[in-house]
Amino acid sequence: MKYIEQVKSIVLFLLVSLSLGLTFIIWNFTPSTLVSIEPSPAIDIDVGETKKIEQIVRPTKILYHNGENVNGTVNKDEMDLFLSLMRQQWEISDLSLQTDEATAEDMTEIMHNPSRAVLYYPGNVPFPVFDTLMDISDTNVPEATFNRMVVNWESSASGELDINFINSESGRIYQGTVQLNDFASFEESIIKPAEQYPLYITDESIGLLPIYVPAESIDTSSYVYLYEETPLEEYARGLFAGSVEPARNLIDGGYTDNTGAFLEKESAVKSLNYFQSKAETTDPAIPSELVFNTIGFINDHGGWTNEYRYFGMEPLSQQIEYRLFINNLPVFGSSISTAIDVQWGMSGGEEQVFRYDRPIYVLEPTGRTIDKDLASGSTVLTALSRLDEEEKAAVTDVIPGYELVRNSNDVDRLMLVEPTWYFKTDGTWLKLSNEVLGGGSFGLE
Repeated sequence: MKYIEQVKSIVLFLLVSLSLGLTFIIWNFTPSTLVSIEPSPAIDIDVGETKKIEQIVRPTKILYHNGENVNGTVNKDEMDLFLSLMRQQWEISDLSLQTDEATAEDMTEIMHNPSRAVLYYPGNVPFPVFDTLMDISDTNVPEATFNRMVVNWESSASGELDINFINSESGRIYQGTVQLNDFASFEESIIKPAEQYPLYITDESIGLLPIYVPAESIDTSSYVYLYEETPLEEYARGLFAGSVEPARNLIDGGYTDNTGAFLEKESAVKSLNYFQSKAETTDPAIPSELVFNTIGFINDHGGWTNEYRYFGMEPLSQQIEYRLFINNLPVFGSSISTAIDVQWGMSGGEEQVFRYDRPIYVLEPTGRTIDKDLASGSTVLTALSRLDEEEKAAVTDVIPGYELVRNSNDVDRLMLVEPTWYFKTDGTWLKLSNEVLGGGSFGLE
């Protein structure tokens, strides 16, 4: 017991020394300005969600031609009735090329005669991709594309449906057949309910092919959304394969690695840009592989942070677009990024992304709405009819959609989606302003 006091003194001395040492280390620690990020494999880093192809590649509308009237829908639940039936019960057989260069009159007759439904896709869909959405029984599925699927039940007494796949840009048409086990059930569950869908109208002077729009407005409400930016570091962890460090001299921030890949943020438009220069290529893409590769790439880092849909591709430059959708309608923005744009490439014999531009925000609904006057479809057609003949012929589509804008009441936290009409001409989507719809001057530059 006589040594207890000496032991206590030694222990106390050691504790005081340790405390002084730790204090000295903390006071003299200087953090590095280049903090290294050691990412896990990309597939383990999820920024948002992963999705299946059927969630990404979808039609934007379905029109039903029944006698004198044309009824249609852009409603997700109503469209899913048809799409679910196709996926679960149909098998397409005897798929064959009918013509390489159909005229506008030929395509119009196939699409717009009575007793048929037309599914409109916003971009060309490759058959191998469509084969993952529903069953094509043919052994050799062609590497061709279509943007209109026509289901014809005019001669369905035998329970057989004629299916036409039309590429409205090239005039190429494929045809297949579907054998229905119960046509009465198809009529009851699909055809008859469609008679209650909104009425669609057209003006034959606009476009080379008839362009149908809903006679009345689809949506007359603006929606308030809370937006939150995903930290750029989370994308860096998912996109870079090696050791990553912050890039210098960037106001908005960015990252790079030892392969030359580069990631930067563009705060003004709420987006990020990823660039891998060594993957640049002049080789064209195989369309189906471009879809599979880019969806897989975005899935690898959980990049589906909002509702994005396939919206079109340019195989020659290996570019593809996935656009933001809200309420099953496409969203555009003149000052805010609203689409995921991917350009595929090749490096060292390995396919990989070359460019990747996308929104960096996540939208969350607030439940708040604002009433807004939106022109009817007939007003839209009247406005477009004021174009000169050449400009009218160049119009290929007209759709209701939304414009994403900053909310003036709180530009740092809130965004607004406002219902707006858009039309496509020469491959470009343009907004129909209220001035034009109200009868103002209308010209294209």
